[in-house]
Amino acid sequence: MKKYILFPFLSLAITFGSTLDAAAQVKIGTVDMKKIFENYWHTKEAETKMSEIRAEVKRDLEARNDKRKQLQDQIERLNEEIKKPELSKDKAQTKVKERDEKIGEWQTMMRELQQYQAEKEKQLAEQTLRIRNDLVGEIKKVVSDRVVLDGFDLVFDVSGYSINNVPVVMYAKESYDFSKDIIDKLNADRPKSGGSEKPAEPKRKP
Repeated sequence: MKKYILFPFLSLAITFGSTLDAAAQVKIGTVDMKKIFENYWHTKEAETKMSEIRAEVKRDLEARNDKRKQLQDQIERLNEEIKKPELSKDKAQTKVKERDEKIGEWQTMMRELQQYQAEKEKQLAEQTLRIRNDLVGEIKKVVSDRVVLDGFDLVFDVSGYSINNVPVVMYAKESYDFSKDIIDKLNADRPKSGGSEKPAEPKRKP
């Protein structure tokens, strides 16, 4: 009788043990995508390029705004001249007409300036997003290749946060992390900084 009672428990223990063995065989890895992204040499190159583009746009906006201010100063000077009591009626009318024309120019300039700024901001945002997506795609490709090569079953991004601003991965062993390997792989083709050795000058014939 005891044999029949014991048999189901033995089966359960064997099944449970097999499940634990299968779980123990799962290969887990982690990467810090934020760290990888920031240390990828193409990311820094792209940031430099975008900074140069933003600086160029800023200079253009400042030049356009300076012209607007100059025109505004002219309008204010005309307003002061029109108020002068010694000014004849004909000259006053001429000044009023000139002022009104400049006000029209100023209004057109303001519309163009606002439109230009909005367009440039949109272009910069789209270009930044496009470059970022391309870089993330390159990083994901290298990570995917490593996952296939090493046979990982699960890989988590430890830089991710939940909607409550809590790390999605609360804890993971340091041995799981292979971010450095990914960074090294991505930066393998990075141009060497600094001057390279100059080739030896050919010997002159006597």
